[in-house]
Amino acid sequence: MKTLNSPAKMPTEIKNIPMIHLTDVHEDDKNPYYYAGRLEELPNEFQDFDSSHRHSYYALFYFTEGQGIHSIDFHSHSITENSLFFLRPGQVHSWTFSKPVKGFALKIYPDYLSEHGGQVTSFQNYPFFQLGNENSKLTIQDGDQFKKDFERLLVEKNTKSDSSMTFLLIQLVLQQSLKEFNSSFTDNVTVASKLRDFFRLLENHFKDQKTTSYYAKQIGTSSGNLNQLCQKQYGKSAKAIIQERLVLEIKRLLIHSDLNINQIALTLGFIDNSYFSKFFKNHTDNSPENFRRLKRKLP
Repeated sequence: MKTLNSPAKMPTEIKNIPMIHLTDVHEDDKNPYYYAGRLEELPNEFQDFDSSHRHSYYALFYFTEGQGIHSIDFHSHSITENSLFFLRPGQVHSWTFSKPVKGFALKIYPDYLSEHGGQVTSFQNYPFFQLGNENSKLTIQDGDQFKKDFERLLVEKNTKSDSSMTFLLIQLVLQQSLKEFNSSFTDNVTVASKLRDFFRLLENHFKDQKTTSYYAKQIGTSSGNLNQLCQKQYGKSAKAIIQERLVLEIKRLLIHSDLNINQIALTLGFIDNSYFSKFFKNHTDNSPENFRRLKRKLP
């Protein structure tokens, strides 16, 4: 792949898509760092929000009832009973409901953990906030326990008696999510750790490191073993996952930024525009220009 070792510094801010903050949705909530509540109590304009938007916070959405479609970074997921969704800051998502939903929402700014003596990077300990779209949803096995954890958190939050207890209950919900995640996606702690490290590195370096060998070396394994882990867990090679992450970023920039095609190519480390276009078309059956025109409905 023809890429630059040090891509030119280009503006990559996604300008055309709304960034949703906690205060935009929950104006009456006094806590600036987190929100916990019921999905059925969302403001009307967010009950059926089919316009793509981004969050500036981490979020869990747990549906106990209802049906619909939840789109996260161009992947559509069905909303069903006991479905749990994970979103990290910057992801683009929207949803539409075909039946009324009930459930819970937990939204947390990265600064919340540091406010209680933790580290912002502690969110990296939760693989569901690091991995790709295949892991954006899971079906909760122990729904009764999960509901109890959320209900207890809401009671404590509403009484406002002890902020440290609320913090611990938020940690409980996150740990219960981790337990469900680990039991759903892998039964091998070593495998889970390797894949978590791979996706963490990928998120930080996909623009300038595009080879399987780089990531394998960084996490202390061989390219062949990393491919085997990815193939077993996701049904695709590590190379395919790396390329999918690149394609996702290209799509985001094509739709939601004002960068031209050449600027996008440079931003993502492609030195050859023709190769960039060929790479994108091989993965989407569309040229970058046509994809942008279709998604933006340009003339």
